[in-house]
Amino acid sequence: MGIFNGIEILFFALGVISTLLILVLIYMNKKYTFKWYSWVLSILGIFLIVFTIGWSVSSILEGETQAANMGLLAFGLPALIILGITRKLVLAKTQTA
Repeated sequence: MGIFNGIEILFFALGVISTLLILVLIYMNKKYTFKWYSWVLSILGIFLIVFTIGWSVSSILEGETQAANMGLLAFGLPALIILGITRKLVLAKTQTA
């Protein structure tokens, strides 16, 4: 057994993914100025994406593939919908201005 097992790799990956998503959010805010509701929806979507990845990987590590699949469906799909709505709101505001 190596230095890292599945959980340590999961936490490292979640940290990297969280950092990258926050940097993308900051970049997008500089490019398109966000309103307060865009911030709330973006942060909620990012949280759900990170939660979905953590839920699914930990479920697979525990041998519960059905829980991983349901987690992807129950948490991942709303995250994508929320981030899609946020994108529409941000781009619609810039096209009208």
